Amino acid sequence: MADISFIICTIQKEKEDIYLNHVIDNIKKQENVEIEIILVWDGLDINKSPNIEGVKKITLDFSSLSEKRNIGAASATAPVICFLDDDTYPSDTLFARKAIDLLISDNIDFLTCNIESTGQFMSGGGITADADMNYKTIIPNMWEPGLTIYANVFNRLKLDPTLGIGCVHGASEGFDLGFRLLKDGKKGRRISSFYINHPPLDPRGDYQAERFFFYSLGNGAVLIQHKYYWTFTWQIIKTIARLFVSVVKLDFVRVRASFIRILCMLIGPLLPRRRGRVLPSWFIADHSGI
Repeated sequence: MADISFIICTIQKEKEDIYLNHVIDNIKKQENVEIEIILVWDGLDINKSPNIEGVKKITLDFSSLSEKRNIGAASATAPVICFLDDDTYPSDTLFARKAIDLLISDNIDFLTCNIESTGQFMSGGGITADADMNYKTIIPNMWEPGLTIYANVFNRLKLDPTLGIGCVHGASEGFDLGFRLLKDGKKGRRISSFYINHPPLDPRGDYQAERFFFYSLGNGAVLIQHKYYWTFTWQIIKTIARLFVSVVKLDFVRVRASFIRILCMLIGPLLPRRRGRVLPSWFIADHSGI
C-alpha cells in the first residue's frame, strides 16, 4: 500500500506535455516512501490523454479544478494525499517522507508549503518561518499546490466545486477549505522548509486582466461568505489606492487590473455560485503545451 498519493490535474493539450512528464519524473524521485501518482485528465478526445508508466489515470469531461481534485482524492488509496498542479513538484526528494513524519510527530492534520519561483510575476509570496494555521493566518498561507492532508479528513470536507479555475468564482477554494478545516477543529501549518517548485505567471496584460476578473470574483465571494468583512474592506481600499497611483504614473495596465479587481470583488458576493464547466482562456493557453 502507498504511503502517500500525489494528485495532479491537467487538461487536454494539442502537443505532448513535456513539462507534465518532467513533473511526474520528479515525483518518482521521492525517497524512503511508497507513492501513488494519480493523474486526473479532462478533455474532449480521450485518445489525446497521456499514458504514463506508473501513473493511475482518471479521464473526465471538462470540469473545474476543484472537482477534479475531489475526484482524484476519492480514488486515492494512501492515507495521506498531496495536491500538485501539472507544472509544480516538490524541490526535495525527501519531501513526502518528511511531510508524513511531520503530520504524525506534530499531530497536525494538514500542511502547506513554501514556494520556489522566479520571474516578474511570481504565483505567490514565500515565508521565512513556519506559520500555524488560524483564522488570521489562513488566507496567505493556504496554498493548494503542495497541500498535504490526511485523505479521510479531505474526503469528508472536500473542495467547494463552485470555486476555483473553471468556475465563475475562479479562486479562494483553498482559503475556503482551510477555513472549514479550522472550524472542524483540524490543525494545520505552513512549513517554510518544504518547497514546491512553481513557474512564474505569464506577464502578458490580457492574461493578467482575465486572472484578476475570475480570481477577484472568488476572493470577494469567499471573504464575505466567511464574514471577513474587514479584510474585504481593506482589500478594496488597497486596490483603490493602487488605482490612483497607477493613474498618476500612466500605468494603464495596472489601472485596468485595479479597476477590474475592485469591480469584481464587489460583484462576486452577489453572483450565484455554480459548478464549473468552462475553463478561462488564460488557463487553457498557459496549459496548452505550445
